[in-house]
Order: sequence, then C-alpha cells, then structure tokens
Amino acid sequence: MRPGEQDLAVLHALTEAREQHKALTDLLDFYHDLYEVQFEAKAAITGPLARDALAARWRLEGGIPQLSFEYLSLEAEGFCDLVSRIADVLGRHNPGWQNALEEHRPDELLALAREVFETWDTLTSPAVRGEGSEEDETAVHPMALAVAFALAPVLQRAAEAILPQLELTDWAHGYCPVCGGRPNFSLLEEERGARRLMCSRCNALWPYSRVGCPYCGSREKQTYYPSEDGVYRLYVCPDCDRYLKTMDLRGVFRQVHPEVERLLTVGMDLAARQEGFGDG
Repeated sequence: MRPGEQDLAVLHALTEAREQHKALTDLLDFYHDLYEVQFEAKAAITGPLARDALAARWRLEGGIPQLSFEYLSLEAEGFCDLVSRIADVLGRHNPGWQNALEEHRPDELLALAREVFETWDTLTSPAVRGEGSEEDETAVHPMALAVAFALAPVLQRAAEAILPQLELTDWAHGYCPVCGGRPNFSLLEEERGARRLMCSRCNALWPYSRVGCPYCGSREKQTYYPSEDGVYRLYVCPDCDRYLKTMDLRGVFRQVHPEVERLLTVGMDLAARQEGFGDG
C-alpha cells in the first residue's frame, strides 16, 4: 500500500540528504530502504486506533503510557511477514548478519516482540541482547533488532491515532505518553523555544521542561555543546551519563523532518559515546 504524504515527504527528504551528506551515504541508504518497508506496512494498518477517552485520561493521570503489548493485537502471519522483509533489509546492508537472521516460528517471533516491547529501553532481556553481551552490554541481537523495526510502524500508526486526542499539559514524564519509549531527539520550537521530546520508538512528540534531564530527572549540571551553526545541541547529563540530541528550530527556515534530522546528527552520537555518555 502506498505510504501517506508525510511519510513520502520523509523518504524524499532522505534522498535529498543523501546528495548533501556524502559521508552518510551508507547510513541514509539503509534507512531509506528500511523506511520504505516500514511506511508501506504502516499504511496497511487499520488499527490499533485511539483509546476510549475515559481510559486515556485515566492512564494519563496515572503516568501510564497508552499502549500495552496486548493492545497492539499483533496478527502473527502479517507481523512475521514484516519481520522477514525487514530482516532482508538488515541482511542486505549487513551481510555478516545473515546467519543470525534465520527464520523463526510465529510464536517465537511474537514472544520476542513482547520482550523487545517491554525491555527495549533497558536491554535487560537475554533474548534482546546479542551474543557479545558479555563484552558489550549494549549489543543487540540482529533478530531482536528486526523485530524492533517491525514493531515501529505499529507503534507509529497507533501514535498518529492516539496522540491528537491526548491533553498533555500535565504530562511531565521523560517517557513517551503513547508507548512508554524513551526520547532520542528533541526540538526547541520556533516561537518560544519550548522543548518537545521525540520518542525513539513511535516518533511521538510531547512537551517537556526546557530545564532538566528527561532520563533521570536531575535539574542541575546539565550542559550542552552546540554545532557550529547553532542549529543542533548535544545535551549531556553528568548525573546519569546520558545525552540527548536537540534541534533548535528558531532561525531554521526550511522544512524539517525530525526522522531525518535524527540520522543526520549521527556524529553527535559518536562524540557522546566516545566520551562515555549513553543515549536514552
């Protein structure tokens, strides 16, 4: 099914970015192929849709994200087909992963999907962590990565349906009000520089205080390092050793697609990790 206009615009922006950022060709080619599969899958999803208003408000007031794994109602055959298509993309761009991306039974993939959904931010599940986890605690098994990428269009479709119905004025949490994911990008809005966090899983945007670390809640010692043009900032928190990339939209006079900007700032990720900081 043909992706929506917004998703087509993201693909177009990726193509343009590839011409402007030659050093990122491999990265942008991979995400263009991945996004094509994800956006087609998202366009074919008819649910899950928005929650009942009363249930949505109850969850908001309790600090509970709107989505649970059960609410996703994953259909085994369709989800496994999507995992297979994404595994093909991963294997094509990472030939060394071919053996690790072998087919799994539907029940195994759904069980892994639950583990990924519930432990992705902390990587505590042995099924999610890769074979090299003893040396690298952040290593992720390629099949778990394929499953996470397959969950993304489901979560994004749900976010598009749910987010417009949520009153987020009192949501002061550093995790996503829709799926519970952690942010890995943020925006400072054009008019007043108010901050919005962007979910690493469903791409939802929600307001958050300009002051304070969204990961540990510390309101002290945060500092940031701006890019040469002042458009991007790398915030770091010495209390929890995490970082957050931010784009300042004040003074930016072009169409911005956060899904693409998050990729174009990969240099900030590398710099932060070299200094011992981790992402969300």
